[in-house]
Amino acid sequence: MMTSSDVMVKKIKSDVSEEQIITHKDITKLNWRSLMGACSCNYERLTHKPFCFMVGPCLKKIYKDDTKAYSEALQRHLVWYNTTPQVYSWFAGLMVALEEKNKKDPDFDPATINAVKSSLMGPMSGIFDSIFISTIRVIGASIAIALASQGNIIAPFIYFLVYNIPNMICRFYGGHLGYKMGTNLLDKLQQSGLMNAILEAASVMGLMVVGSMCFSYISVNLALTWGPAGYETTLMSVLNGIFPGILNIGAVFLFYWLYKKKVNTLVLIFGTIIVCCALVALGIM
Repeated sequence: MMTSSDVMVKKIKSDVSEEQIITHKDITKLNWRSLMGACSCNYERLTHKPFCFMVGPCLKKIYKDDTKAYSEALQRHLVWYNTTPQVYSWFAGLMVALEEKNKKDPDFDPATINAVKSSLMGPMSGIFDSIFISTIRVIGASIAIALASQGNIIAPFIYFLVYNIPNMICRFYGGHLGYKMGTNLLDKLQQSGLMNAILEAASVMGLMVVGSMCFSYISVNLALTWGPAGYETTLMSVLNGIFPGILNIGAVFLFYWLYKKKVNTLVLIFGTIIVCCALVALGIM
């Protein structure tokens, strides 16, 4: 039978476990760091390093007594990342909240963090690219051009203000909003049973995107032909008749295998250029 002292101890432990690790000041620093969101970019994972720069101090505070967990958290966020720059801080705040949940809840699945991240990048980019790039920027430029055509020297400042005031509002309030939404969003998804659906949908969507990119953006074309003049048969037509895009998907799996073998990305890029030039010179491609 549980005594009143046991109940008190249990309540104290519960209160301690639910205590927030991240403070308002931490998220404010994250917002400032979001200004460096595009300072480093590469073709392999785009802006993954600036994202780690944003969330790094918060992750260190969350996992301060667990070096292995801190390292795993950094690895989680070193995956491909890209979205509208104005919502960088919102994303970072949301991910920090999920990492804090991961620290507190032993039953939490860390795979959920990247599943939520990957499933939101596309929709958020579509919405905020339209708002900032196609709407606010165009409005600001239109006003500035009209003033500049009249010789008004404040035209560039008008453009700067019209575009950057909403930009700064999103950046400096986004982190706080994302952090507040984080745990509440996750709790609601778990209670409703939607989290498993999101994880499965994210996996399916990822496979569909990779598959469509393989077919649309990767092209392997062989120039080998045979037969009388005017009636040549190309090797590509034969292969595509058997399995459309078979060489494209074969190239993808070849690069995937090489990547798993820890072949450097730059070696893959320049090696591909050299091999393709050699095959073209030989008349094979």
